[in-house]
Amino acid sequence: KKPSSLFQHLESNYGNLPSLIDSGPASETIVSEDGILHPHHLARLFQHEATALHVPNFFRSESAKKLGEELIQESLRGSGGGSNNWKVSTSRGLESSDVGTLGEHSPYNVAVARDQNNKDKESSPIDEYFDGVQREFRSRRRSQSSTKNKDEDSDYYKLWPLDKLRLELEEAWPSGAGLARETTKQKRNNNDNQHSHPRPFGGGLPRIMRGPTRWKKGFIHVDELGPLDAMRGLFSANIYLTMPESEKKDEETLETAMEDNRNDDKKPNWRRDMGALYAWPLGVRSRWDWYRNAMTLSSLSAQDPEMQLNLQHVLGKPNIIRPKPGDLVLLCAQRPHCAVGFDEGVRVSLQCFLQYNGLEKRLLIDC
Repeated sequence: KKPSSLFQHLESNYGNLPSLIDSGPASETIVSEDGILHPHHLARLFQHEATALHVPNFFRSESAKKLGEELIQESLRGSGGGSNNWKVSTSRGLESSDVGTLGEHSPYNVAVARDQNNKDKESSPIDEYFDGVQREFRSRRRSQSSTKNKDEDSDYYKLWPLDKLRLELEEAWPSGAGLARETTKQKRNNNDNQHSHPRPFGGGLPRIMRGPTRWKKGFIHVDELGPLDAMRGLFSANIYLTMPESEKKDEETLETAMEDNRNDDKKPNWRRDMGALYAWPLGVRSRWDWYRNAMTLSSLSAQDPEMQLNLQHVLGKPNIIRPKPGDLVLLCAQRPHCAVGFDEGVRVSLQCFLQYNGLEKRLLIDC
């Protein structure tokens, strides 16, 4: 049998994805009400004993809103490279998404894809990525006033939220945390000593979504396909700066409010939840469970409307996280999740990825 036919046979006879939805503590979203990252919360999340970790007020709300507005203006000016579409890796290759990015470099997956198709031996998208990482670090730590008046020393530097996250992960995680670095040597000019040492990956990028979004109910996806493993995992960290209005200010408002009163607040309602985060506590933990549901799971990397409808049906009720400006959310990028779409407004966040390789290993941050 062809591989696709084999997986179709397995799923039609043995598949049962709803039976793999976690219950109990593993299905929970941990809420750290004091705004602090705690080692026991991180350990639960990284060992897949919880679905997500929500840290309200991780960054001061008013400061987050101000920074979000600055990034919106930056995207309109086109400074720092402008707003580029965050390409998502799918079964068909890189495809456009509802998300744009700002900054001096692209996400690493985009740089790798460009490098594979690069025919210009004089330039390397990988080198451009790592050079841009350094520029991004330097530019984000300078306040806007410092770029306008370089003679003034006051408020020259600012605390970039992703730097705060990196510092507090280093302090909270027992084995520390830091930037991931190159592990394979790229092909470079033999006389180039500038890149003789492993270079650090990016520490995160601003992400911007503008309404109206393409996926009204959100694009359900994973950032890495594979079974959950208590000794390793890929996680995303998101610091929210600006959120769209949760309800439309028109004749639908009354209808939406009445529907909210009729329904439990924990049930998904995409009109009420515009811009919110949905995360499903799907716990595929063995290769057999993966193979016997492979056809449905593969749709988590395809931007296909029919497949999205099927995922909404089989995954059931998600964990609903409604972050406010300044909130931090960490979640397993191997569990299905989506940002709910919206008609108007802008959603601005800062995102990076965390590589977990065991309780006694350092957390590695990249983008």
